[in-house]
Amino acid sequence: MAQETLNSLIAVMMTLSLQEQEQVVLQLQENISRQAGEEQLTEEQKARLRQAYREAQEGKVVSQETAHQMMDEFVQQQYAVAV
Repeated sequence: MAQETLNSLIAVMMTLSLQEQEQVVLQLQENISRQAGEEQLTEEQKARLRQAYREAQEGKVVSQETAHQMMDEFVQQQYAVAV
């Protein structure tokens, strides 16, 4: 974004009420946190990705359709136990 456009945007935000400015800041902070979280994987996430890669290399994978069928069966079994 060009500096002039950014400065204009900031100037417009400064005309907002205090409550509106707080809302803008909160939304910006949430967006920054979300984007930063998407970019940085935790060690647990990295370990899960490595494990998934190893399982895929070993052929220990199922199709998405099969996975959905397995989940449906599990839910039905849990429902039967609950009833």
